[in-house]
Amino acid sequence: MDLKARLKQLAQGSIERKDVALLLPDMIDHIGAPDPELRDNLIYQTFIRIIDENLLTKEQFRHMLNTCLDEHHLSFRLGERETDSVFTRSFSSLVIAGLLTKDSEIGLLSEEEIQETFDRCISYLKFEQDTRGFVEEKGWAHSIAHGADLLVSLVNHPTCNKKNYTVVLDTIHNCLLKEATYIDDEDERLVFVTKALIEQGVNEGELEKWVLDVFNDLEKIHEKEGFSLKYFRVKFNISTFMKTCYFQLGFKEYRNSIRAIIQDNLKELHLKLYGA
Repeated sequence: MDLKARLKQLAQGSIERKDVALLLPDMIDHIGAPDPELRDNLIYQTFIRIIDENLLTKEQFRHMLNTCLDEHHLSFRLGERETDSVFTRSFSSLVIAGLLTKDSEIGLLSEEEIQETFDRCISYLKFEQDTRGFVEEKGWAHSIAHGADLLVSLVNHPTCNKKNYTVVLDTIHNCLLKEATYIDDEDERLVFVTKALIEQGVNEGELEKWVLDVFNDLEKIHEKEGFSLKYFRVKFNISTFMKTCYFQLGFKEYRNSIRAIIQDNLKELHLKLYGA
């Protein structure tokens, strides 16, 4: 029986530890399968069940984390565009996020292990170039959205060093400046990272400065290139992200100073482009 058939069979019932031992190597090997049913509906969902139902030994937990973080998974062919390697990287990041969320409850990983995970994940998002969302016939690539989910799990981890918050903000900033047009909810997922930082107590002054820096970088692109294609694509990403941030912070009724800065800069941007 092949992996797909075995996972379909397990989806109909319970999973036992002996099943985990038998399936884990194959699931990890096929984590980025281009078949969306196998990758999304079976392998990923089974990974999450295994994690949520506490079916991993300590050794299996660490092995899964270290494997998903390695050069054959999270860093697999990092820098490629428009190839199937993105599925391996993207879905490795989702599994890592699931492991970190569980570790927030069980406290297995040391501060050093969390920091190493953080550093590798930041590097992944920095150098990821395949920013596709949905890929016809192959399903969700969603490298930026899944990377954002991973950042949320790191920021929310109880042993995450608050000194990392500046690096997280820089990483979001970098994602907004990539050669991409985000149309598949990437803005929402990146804003979730910002909200997590706020909930964990990021310095308000630092966040205000960061918002201004993002808008200033957009202005620098305009000064250098005028109303170029690059300018309009980055403008789309930044304005969409900032609008989403504005409303999501409003839903929670906090950080009105941040919302005021966003509003003022979006108004200025609108007037600059449309004059009314």
